[in-house]
Amino acid sequence: MNLQSGMLPNWLDRRTGLQRMGLMLLAGALTAFSFAPFYLLPVLAISYPLLLLTLFKSRRFLEAFSFGWWFGFGQFFIGLIWLASAFEVDDRYPGWTGYLAVAALATMLALFSGLVTGVLWRMYKARDPQKHALSITVFFVVLWNLAEWARGSIFTGFPWNLSGYAWGFSDVMLQTTAIWGIYGLGLLTIFLALIPYLLIQMTGKRNIIIGIGLLIIGAMAAYGMKQLSEPTKFRDDVTLKIIQANINQKDKWDPQKKADNFLKHLRMSKSRPEEGITHVIWPETAVIYFLDKEPSRRFLIADILGQNTLLMTGFPRIERLPEFRVWNSFVVVDGAGNAGHIYDKYHLVPFGEYIPDIFSDFLSLIGLGTMVDGTSYSRGEAIRTLHPPATPPVGILICYEIIFPGQVVDHNDPPDWLLNITNDAWYGSFSGPYQHLVQTRVRAIEEGLPIVRSAGTGVSAVIDAYGRVVKSLGLNKQGTIISPLPAKRDSVTLYSINSPWVFQFIMILLYGFGILFHRH
Repeated sequence: MNLQSGMLPNWLDRRTGLQRMGLMLLAGALTAFSFAPFYLLPVLAISYPLLLLTLFKSRRFLEAFSFGWWFGFGQFFIGLIWLASAFEVDDRYPGWTGYLAVAALATMLALFSGLVTGVLWRMYKARDPQKHALSITVFFVVLWNLAEWARGSIFTGFPWNLSGYAWGFSDVMLQTTAIWGIYGLGLLTIFLALIPYLLIQMTGKRNIIIGIGLLIIGAMAAYGMKQLSEPTKFRDDVTLKIIQANINQKDKWDPQKKADNFLKHLRMSKSRPEEGITHVIWPETAVIYFLDKEPSRRFLIADILGQNTLLMTGFPRIERLPEFRVWNSFVVVDGAGNAGHIYDKYHLVPFGEYIPDIFSDFLSLIGLGTMVDGTSYSRGEAIRTLHPPATPPVGILICYEIIFPGQVVDHNDPPDWLLNITNDAWYGSFSGPYQHLVQTRVRAIEEGLPIVRSAGTGVSAVIDAYGRVVKSLGLNKQGTIISPLPAKRDSVTLYSINSPWVFQFIMILLYGFGILFHRH
């Protein structure tokens, strides 16, 4: 009995439409465990083949769409369940509203996967899926990764848990992102995940299929090992001290505790002269004072720093005239207490830091405008490079800004390193902080730049230009990291020059192969 006529396809034939939808929900949820911190990569080789095998049991477009939608809902709900933690630290909302919010987000994001399966089913509804298994696979890979790119780009974009991040457990296997970015690695990931589907449908070509899979994995590993044969190089003119004060989210924003929080950061920033600290780094909104307008606070900082040290920190910035505005910002304070080199966050978190106009206008139209009353953060002008004194050119990325592939560097003024300050306290301690960290590592590989990460409650880290974590401080731990600054790569990466073009070229090439296989 061959695989095609075996237990699984026959079992699927006997399931009702409702049972198949439940199976897709479960299969999608399973894929969430391929990401950090679990990295159960083999589950992809179960879930994605099951999706395609079930898809062509559909009789109507809406049924095919629903299979993809339920798969996506399971993937996004479980993969983003950490977002519910944000509601647990806000006393204005009961805890269960967090899970409702995650379900609402998963409902919207699952539309992308539903469109993939709906379109693919429409293309092949009158054809034998076994005879066209190769072209179905190629077109699914193209459509799925096109959907991931669209999810990360349209509206404000949300490129979280892209398929390629499932390799986050291995520095070696992430290295190809220097060529084609995380979207390109996603192409390979989904194709490899569908090899069991090809083995089921193309029983006469199993050796070739297995050989192709091994060739891809072997090439990725060989390239990665070659890249990592380069040791981490450090600059001798910059020594960093990263402060992780581990202040929980409720205490962080408690007005009664802001002075204590500020003093805690000051105490942890003290250094002995022999340590040679040149830069002290605090995380996103480390203290809730308006440092650009409060010289007394800056003078306290200056007393701790000394003349030859800079503080680089996040803080809330306000302007009262001509209208009241607030920014999530970054500032450099020198040893004389002067503030400068201010950067305002450019990529804001929708519904977290601002309410999109279309949403607030709609609620106002139907008489529910009070639901979105309150102050939103203003958007900064652009991602840009700063040039503080005695500091290599640095690109600042505040929290969420690090997750956007190809959008983290000012290419007109390239930096030598990136600084990501973040407050992951509201991420909880389940999966969110670890998923955030792996995205930071991939940005380092893509751009060929070291990244220094300062997170209020962890994980803080110094990451070299190959995505390797040189030093780190774990989640929910208090402490400091002292490290020299890693150097950038000697040569630029292909991705940093061409950004999405390599990925888009491969997509077009695969589309051409899909048409060729479809016709023959």
